[in-house]
Amino acid sequence: MKLTAKPVFRDHTGKEIKNEKAYVESWLKGHPNGRIFVGCDSKVRGARVKYSTVICMWDVGKGVQEIYKNEVVKAPSDSYTRLWDEVTRAVNAAYDLRELGRITVHIDINSNPQYRSHQLYDASIGLITSMGFEGAGKPFSWAASCGAHRHCQ
Repeated sequence: MKLTAKPVFRDHTGKEIKNEKAYVESWLKGHPNGRIFVGCDSKVRGARVKYSTVICMWDVGKGVQEIYKNEVVKAPSDSYTRLWDEVTRAVNAAYDLRELGRITVHIDINSNPQYRSHQLYDASIGLITSMGFEGAGKPFSWAASCGAHRHCQ
């Protein structure tokens, strides 16, 4: 796994997106009923962790187009810090798009108290909603648990 210098968003072909806000704004002009979802997931490999952040543009009834960015950094010392880093990366990406309308942030944290990650659920949803976004955790967070997950493998 190679360390990423400066993460940039890319499309499905791997082409670099110079300005993700302009890209999403252009997509929304062509899809006026479209919805925007942002998510992040991570994968630990040895002493490094790969974070993948996605912006999913859902044309309701027609499918999802996504752009993503990957970042490889030194792994944090505990899983809770890594999960919180996923949340903040997703919120930061959503914040950059905030002027484009309603955005939902998906987190890879379980809403079911039976799972360990649930300990961060309330704080995560609290951060997301305090920033003016809608939020969703597992099992409803497909942008994080499917979209971003695929890119960090």
